[in-house]
Amino acid sequence: MRKTKFWHKISLIVVVGFFLAACATVSGTKITMNYDKYFPSFRSADYAYMKGKKVVLASFHNQAQNTKTWGYYSADNKYTYESNDHLQNYFWYCFEKAFKYVGVKVVDYQTDGQYYHHRYWWGAPGSGAYSAPKGVSEFQLILTSVTDQEFKFKVLVFKNGETKMDKSFSVTIPPAGTDEVPELEKRAYSLVDVAFTTIMKDRDFRRVF
Repeated sequence: MRKTKFWHKISLIVVVGFFLAACATVSGTKITMNYDKYFPSFRSADYAYMKGKKVVLASFHNQAQNTKTWGYYSADNKYTYESNDHLQNYFWYCFEKAFKYVGVKVVDYQTDGQYYHHRYWWGAPGSGAYSAPKGVSEFQLILTSVTDQEFKFKVLVFKNGETKMDKSFSVTIPPAGTDEVPELEKRAYSLVDVAFTTIMKDRDFRRVF
């Protein structure tokens, strides 16, 4: 009987522990991210070699198991970073701004003349009625892990129907060091900057883009 009571107490403690941990995650301070408020903070002149190029932005995809549909968490679960769109779309619109900021022209897929409707696929160039203009790179980004301190992702570049790049990246930024919500929001946008500029500096990317 005593053993039964003992294990009952242990089970209860475990259940309560999981409950409190879940509550801590859910009730963390929410930091709202809005792609309309994102403006690149890096120097566009540092990436002058990109000016005049063209790109088709393919669908971005979220395969990060540590995120939710609309956002991600801080490494310590104190904060929830929530976007104004699905997380992959948030990054898509931010990257669109970043590409334009460095002088890259973002163009659409060519279609067969039918009504244009953006279709979603990943891991391959546009197919069927959709194709990038000849000589123009298709850029696709796949999220694999996201926190407020580390962003892991894969970049795929397609050109003329062929895969030119399939490479994984990992970028980090220091811990927040503040509880001020406006500063934490700026920090979220800086994570986009770090990811984008890391790609732009990558030799493999520059060679195939």
